[in-house]
Amino acid sequence: MTVFQIPDPFPTQGVPVPIDAIESSFRMLGFIPGTSRNDLSPRLVLHPTRLEVKVTQTTYHEYTALKRVDYEPEGFLRREKVILSFHDDSTTYYVKPSSAAVARELLRFCHRRGFALTAEAQQVLSA
Repeated sequence: MTVFQIPDPFPTQGVPVPIDAIESSFRMLGFIPGTSRNDLSPRLVLHPTRLEVKVTQTTYHEYTALKRVDYEPEGFLRREKVILSFHDDSTTYYVKPSSAAVARELLRFCHRRGFALTAEAQQVLSA
């Protein structure tokens, strides 16, 4: 089994992150809440200046739009999640990584890039 690592320097074609599922919450027309989920073909690709996310369709977000990175630990009938929230306050992605090592590497990447990590996310890095 290979260990997932995000290379430095960053490849121009991006780095696909191994994930099992992704959910999103958003607001349509600015006020109607919506959610979507992808368990069959989810995708999270880290590019040098932006990230690519596929839930129902592929969207791109600049890293500058990332407001906060959170972490939700595994629990009873619940998998661990890395939560990416954006400045527009209407888009949040709940990423279910394929392993705990992938979750830690994704959080390390966010920390190295200087994104705001919650206390829960920082605790995973210090463990």
